[in-house]
Amino acid sequence: MRLPLWKRNVIGAAVAAAAVTLSVTFISGPAWERYRATVRPAHSASTGESVVVDGQSWSVRNVSRSTKQRSGAPLPEGTVLMNVLVERSGTAEAGFACVGYLFDGERSWRANGPPCGAATSMPWTFTIPATAEPTAVDIRDLSGSILLRLQL
Repeated sequence: MRLPLWKRNVIGAAVAAAAVTLSVTFISGPAWERYRATVRPAHSASTGESVVVDGQSWSVRNVSRSTKQRSGAPLPEGTVLMNVLVERSGTAEAGFACVGYLFDGERSWRANGPPCGAATSMPWTFTIPATAEPTAVDIRDLSGSILLRLQL
């Protein structure tokens, strides 16, 4: 016996809705969460304050601009060096691999300097456009997820 057309359409719509729900939940959902972690920090601290994450306190201690490299060599025209000292408390064993990025609201620049790892003091240098006004330092893990945002 064949079901009437409207019943077959209802069954088809229910199967399609279930397929879309499963696809969003198990395929798109995890990818969306990974993306969100790259644009929204897990923790943040206001200017001059520190943030405690997993028992470690993170803070920005020193921020300065320079028009010359430490070697004395000139910088490319239209750029400056931004020096940022990020410190964390805790033991060296508690460290993890991460990289610093300077952030101005729209753009970001990767740090030149040691990665986090076991270091408790990270002196990072960024070559940025002279017109840039950075607002924060992002500390990202190696997958690109923003772990901390420290306002300057």
